[in-house]
Amino acid sequence: MQFIHYISIAVFTLIFSNNVFAAAPTKAAHQVVDIKNKANFEDAEFSLKINDIVMPYSVFSVFVMPQEQVEFEVLFAQSKKAYNLINTQGKSELTDTNRWQWQAPKEPGLTTVIIESPDKKQRMKINVFVKVPADHVEGGKLKYYHIGHYPKPSQIKDTAHYIVPDGFVEVTPENENVKISPHFSLKEFVSKQRSKHPKYLFLQNKLLLKLEKIRKELILENIPVSNMVVMSGYRTPYYNKSIGNVKLSRHVFGDAADIFIDNDGNYRMDDINNDGNYSIGDAKAMADIVESLARRESFKGLLGGLGIYGPKSHRGAFIHVDTRGFKARWVSK
Repeated sequence: MQFIHYISIAVFTLIFSNNVFAAAPTKAAHQVVDIKNKANFEDAEFSLKINDIVMPYSVFSVFVMPQEQVEFEVLFAQSKKAYNLINTQGKSELTDTNRWQWQAPKEPGLTTVIIESPDKKQRMKINVFVKVPADHVEGGKLKYYHIGHYPKPSQIKDTAHYIVPDGFVEVTPENENVKISPHFSLKEFVSKQRSKHPKYLFLQNKLLLKLEKIRKELILENIPVSNMVVMSGYRTPYYNKSIGNVKLSRHVFGDAADIFIDNDGNYRMDDINNDGNYSIGDAKAMADIVESLARRESFKGLLGGLGIYGPKSHRGAFIHVDTRGFKARWVSK
């Protein structure tokens, strides 16, 4: 694939309205950047609208229920000829030029949808995880895996900002290393509780969009990112209760991650502010960049919580991010 040598950080805007993202032009947030290390910028040469999100990556993921309908639409097409959707398991129907209605298989598992350009030189790989329905949970367990119990709608004050899982991705040794976005794999988001496979996961793909945008912005701000660690992603209600966290933690609803930069591989936040110390200052430096993103119109649909945490004896500093739909800010030393 031939990559564009010059890109702007804001090629399009994601506008959030009535829970729908739509593409619209916007002014660039940065001057044009000459990308030397293209391996860190794995964007495709077109964008893809998947139901209500728009994503520009050569690999991404979708989490759906059995036989759920998914709409795929090519945006910013690089050819006047029609693109192709390739999939051997689901059912697809062409509804317009470069737009398809696709139906997921009826059995849970992993399938792949490929969107390919007419000359076959550009392609997007969408890993589609068909979930195990939530009504298969019995006694707080899926098979032998502890899920626990989600609060009832009557126990949630603001139900618009809490999505209770309709199903769970089954995580196995065969699929846990599958890329769900350019720089993250499925297993990085699994609840930290001890258990054999299969394990189960609930994840919202808006979180993946947010993490990829944060990662890119850090690099554009001259902070090297060869390894962004997801210290905590999804948490089952069972595990969340066992560690004494609040009942309505965003992690339980699949749209939160605690993250830090660890390029030297010691599982501690790096000295990203270059002050010679490993302190809460590094988390603050990382959070400042996330805050700058939150002020942009192109980030509107990904607004959420931003927490800053200082180091403890058993871990380094980190930040919390989520996509709850409104701003929430806090600092914990």
